[in-house]
Amino acid sequence: MDFTEVYLTKHHFRPSIETDPNPRLTICVVIPCFNESGLIESLQSIWNCTRPEMAVEVIIVINSPENCSANILERNKTTLQEASVWMNGHVDESLRYHIIYMPDLPEKFAGVGLARKIGMDEAVYRLKLADNKNGIITGFDADAVCDPNYLVEIESHFRNNRTSSGASIYFEHPISGSLFDEEIYSGVCLYELHLRYLNQALRFAKHPHAYHTVGSSFAVRMDAYVKQGGMNKRQAGEDFYFLQKIIALGNFSEINTTCIHPSPRESNRVPFGTGSSMMQWKTEGVIKTYHIKAFEDVKFFIGFVDAFFERTIGDLTYILAQLSLSLRIFLEMNDFEKELNAIISNCASLATFRNRFFWWFNAFRVIKYLNFSHQEYYEKSEITTEAILLAQKLGYHLSVQKPKELLEFYRELDRSGFISQ
Repeated sequence: MDFTEVYLTKHHFRPSIETDPNPRLTICVVIPCFNESGLIESLQSIWNCTRPEMAVEVIIVINSPENCSANILERNKTTLQEASVWMNGHVDESLRYHIIYMPDLPEKFAGVGLARKIGMDEAVYRLKLADNKNGIITGFDADAVCDPNYLVEIESHFRNNRTSSGASIYFEHPISGSLFDEEIYSGVCLYELHLRYLNQALRFAKHPHAYHTVGSSFAVRMDAYVKQGGMNKRQAGEDFYFLQKIIALGNFSEINTTCIHPSPRESNRVPFGTGSSMMQWKTEGVIKTYHIKAFEDVKFFIGFVDAFFERTIGDLTYILAQLSLSLRIFLEMNDFEKELNAIISNCASLATFRNRFFWWFNAFRVIKYLNFSHQEYYEKSEITTEAILLAQKLGYHLSVQKPKELLEFYRELDRSGFISQ
């Protein structure tokens, strides 16, 4: 029994798709769909893509929890019918579409995490049937669209980066147009600026796990997915927690040669993310973010990582005394000295120590520190203010201050793969 069979057996997997895959199957695009009206546009955007050399499957998981409201059930049934009709008119052996209909998921676990897991586990099984352990599974959303080179750029990237465990795919929310009110475009501009500020601030702090973790724009190798235990069942933030495990494997990468366009619409389907942020924006009229000084705390701390490996107790005491009060208290609350000793005792080299250190002090723990430090020690500030301050810290003296201009600046930083020196 190989590792894939072990994974599928452990998770009690039963296939939902009956037909055999194309023997050349290499990419599986997984789309969770709940109470969604824009699925056809998403499917069409993938259909419009230039075909890669290898075969592709799109797996749509139309789902709802048990005891779901009648309105949502009816919406899902309509989506199922519309998608089925659309699929019948779009047949291509190199790009196949499949629907998994799950109308009564256990209420305790039902949500986007479980829906992604159902689709991604199905992708594992189908890639196994195609005897392709190096196959790629991508995350997508039922209200997102992609550029026409989406599939060929994913194929090319992983072909040219054979050790890459996964990749974050470049994304841009629409920030102008006629589909939404100007208020929504203004809000999503600020929200995306917050995401890009957070990513670049982590890079400014020298954290090696600074990547975007957006559910509609990532790709992972099938073997990495299995090795890290698959997708979690979280009802929100599943993409962040899952990708942190993949990033920790090393050789994570970025695909900046294509683009995903997530929808900026309001939504209460999950408690955070684009949709909920837009609802908050319309209520409060402001989007705030973490103070740059909290990232400077993290940067100062990370600067001592190598010193932690060869230190005396006196050295550690001296180092900790130099940290900000908020970070010292946070580390004490998280048993840092005990964790550090355990890491050191299991590492024979500095390189191994670094890997294990950042497995512990990962991006999730950094976010926990940011939230902790803003309870008493710092105040969140408007995103434009902090974005300008960070740009100055990075050595840029911006003449722009308007949100759209700032966003374009940060988009270019992300597109270039910029990492602070």
